[in-house]
Amino acid sequence: MLRRNIHLVLMPGIDGTGIFFRPLLRALPPDILARVITYPAGGALSLAEHAGFVRELLPQNDVVLVAESFSGLVALMLLHDPPGQVKGVVFSAAFAEPLHRLLIRVATFLPGIPSLVKRLPAALLNHYLFAPRADEMLEELLRDALPRLSPGALKHRAGLVALGYPFPEEWFGIPCLYLQAARDRVVPQKAADWFAEHFVNLELARFDAPHCLLQTRPRECADRIVRYVDRIARQGGGAG
Repeated sequence: MLRRNIHLVLMPGIDGTGIFFRPLLRALPPDILARVITYPAGGALSLAEHAGFVRELLPQNDVVLVAESFSGLVALMLLHDPPGQVKGVVFSAAFAEPLHRLLIRVATFLPGIPSLVKRLPAALLNHYLFAPRADEMLEELLRDALPRLSPGALKHRAGLVALGYPFPEEWFGIPCLYLQAARDRVVPQKAADWFAEHFVNLELARFDAPHCLLQTRPRECADRIVRYVDRIARQGGGAG
């Protein structure tokens, strides 16, 4: 099997837009096929409904999921009843256990928080999300994404983050690559331990980067993802 026979399906963070995958897409080689998921802005989808939405958009050929942050929960839910074409999964700064429960619950119950995020200057968010590797290109990404954010969807997804993955005793046989950000101020370093305990076939790659490592270290992340995809291809698609 060749890598060009495997599709990457990129699942976005809590913003749900998919816009922040642009640096990674530019860094991937041309023979890697990638599909970016954009979650519906309206409605209040459960984790299962997010997973069902992704399931309907999966290509028919072999797939490797790339789940960023919030979408780690969605990918886990999708793997709870895995589609046959999913042969591997890459988690980037992902988590399974409830994240900063008190902080997230405050953000969930204060209705003005999601709208405030949209009004904050892109330069400030750039510093918070991407420092110490913030730059003009990443600030421009924020300027493009902020008008498209749905305050209601942000608030609802924050509530899902506060609950975590609902099947904490589950384990998975599918090959897994976990990308960890050494300077993550959002997801604790111990979050990777859960994946190491629940995936029998896990690789860990650690980067000197903030939470948004796909945006701040796109070339290094792309290289690591391609090596993982090549391994899946050599194994003929890996475990289903």
